[in-house]
Amino acid sequence: MPHFLADLKDIWRLTYPYFRRKEPGEIRLWFVGPVRAPENWIGFGLLGGTVALEVGYSFLMKRFNSWNADFYNSIQQKDFGEFITQMEIFTAIAFIYILLFVYKTYINQILQIRWRKSMTDFFVERWLAPAQHYRMRMLSDPADNPDQRIAEDVHQFVGQTMVLGIGFFGNMLRLAIFLVVLWNLSVIFPMTTFGMPFNIPGYLIWIAILYAAGGTIITHLIGSPLVWLKYHQERYEANFRFAMARIRENGEQIALLAGEPAEQAALGERYSSILANVYAVVRRQKRLGFFTSFFGQFSVIFPFLMLGPAYFFGKATLGALMQTNSAFGSVQDGLTWFIDAYVSLANYRAIVQRLIGFEDVLKKTTDAAVEKPHIETVPADGDAFAAEGLIVSLPATRQPISAVSRFALAAGDRVLLSGRSGSGKTTLMRAFSGVWPFGEGRIEIPAGTKALVLPQRTYMPQGTLRQALVYPRTVEAYPDAEVRGALEAVGLGALNGDVDKADNWSQRLSGGEQQRLGIARALLAKPDWLFLDEATGALDEAGEAALYRVLIERLPETGIVSIAHRATLDAFHTRRMEMRKGQNGLFQAAEVVARAAE
Repeated sequence: MPHFLADLKDIWRLTYPYFRRKEPGEIRLWFVGPVRAPENWIGFGLLGGTVALEVGYSFLMKRFNSWNADFYNSIQQKDFGEFITQMEIFTAIAFIYILLFVYKTYINQILQIRWRKSMTDFFVERWLAPAQHYRMRMLSDPADNPDQRIAEDVHQFVGQTMVLGIGFFGNMLRLAIFLVVLWNLSVIFPMTTFGMPFNIPGYLIWIAILYAAGGTIITHLIGSPLVWLKYHQERYEANFRFAMARIRENGEQIALLAGEPAEQAALGERYSSILANVYAVVRRQKRLGFFTSFFGQFSVIFPFLMLGPAYFFGKATLGALMQTNSAFGSVQDGLTWFIDAYVSLANYRAIVQRLIGFEDVLKKTTDAAVEKPHIETVPADGDAFAAEGLIVSLPATRQPISAVSRFALAAGDRVLLSGRSGSGKTTLMRAFSGVWPFGEGRIEIPAGTKALVLPQRTYMPQGTLRQALVYPRTVEAYPDAEVRGALEAVGLGALNGDVDKADNWSQRLSGGEQQRLGIARALLAKPDWLFLDEATGALDEAGEAALYRVLIERLPETGIVSIAHRATLDAFHTRRMEMRKGQNGLFQAAEVVARAAE
């Protein structure tokens, strides 16, 4: 019971954000046209319509049950006129059934589409909150494959919630309706053994309950391991897909290193995990299948075994037998819904756990970013970018990595940050850019100014070269001449003819060319503060020097901080700071020399 209540709480936690969403939405109704209303009103309306049609469907099944008695009695009595009348009634019932079924399915699907979009937006907005997706990877227990959780798990959650939720509601409603029917039939259809009736009030109900309860308990005992098996299956499959995507993205490096055997071995290990789990699922489903198949087949004849003697000994008509069998079947369907839906419920619970786990990691990441002590970013009193008492730490353990007691960067100032690998230069740069709040101290940024960070590996979004160049802005942000001029300035003028061509630019351009494009991005953006994390390290010294000259010439008022290992870059910076290891083992940025730029 505690697990059941916890599962319901998790389902509600994932469900209620949509039904509280008050953003304006629009839905087209065939009898009035487009209607605008808050999205939660539309959601409740669609859900109410689905439930209302399910109620109508359930009472239609009750009417069909009554028709069973009249129809089979007309056959037993060979009353052709009554037979024709019952066929006409059946035609009317069937027509109403078709309408109810089609519109119930249609409205259900419309609700699923809107709910999925809302839920996808909810997770995407939280995942792509500033630096959130990046910080998630730093936690000790990050969520694996967030893309798969958003794309697939959200889709399955919404669909399964509606299928299982409406299915459960409908079955319970029909169970209540037919329990009354079955109770009344128990009176006119007495229990009979060798022609002797027994007066046990509502005996058909008690038989159905005992029969279904026994089947449910056995099903749960056999199938309960499927929940976690399904959970792990989703994880193993997603990891395998991710590994193959990595091979596709890094095909050149793998080919040059002749790494195909190693990649094949790694894929083999991941697929072995999939196979081992699949075999466990198949074996468990085989056991469950044996029982549920037997239970389903025996359920077909069980009502006749219980009710047949009364008919053969003349205690009931054929119509009463068939009506009772239909009612018994409806009650049994309601009571055995858990058995029939067990595999789906196991898969559904795994999906819920994955989404809840993802949401927990998102919340944990958000909390970790604001947990005190943390690095505060505040408006500066003056015109300089500054850091005061800055200590950068690991997010999980809060162990300090690097520090700087006082740092100031004025407009047009250029600082070279050097130090051995592993001394915390890049992490310090992340703190300057605002994506790394883990630690303590204060960063001051003048109001109205903007910063740009160029990492060592330039990000190349899908699309045209122009889209990659102006990222993260849109192609309308800069005039065409300015875009082409930026490419010329960084030595990529030969690509101007392909500027509007869509291609896999991360594969087509070399590492050095991608870094040139990153510098062109800075020329277009004209930031007040530019942070270069080995952003020209893939170039030769001459090419690197040429790009720095372009930056100094085109962005004379931009404050620049560069991380680099080449001493030749000293000439392009006004100051140099070096990461030095103190007695406490912490690397700290210290001023080395102040000099005029050449």
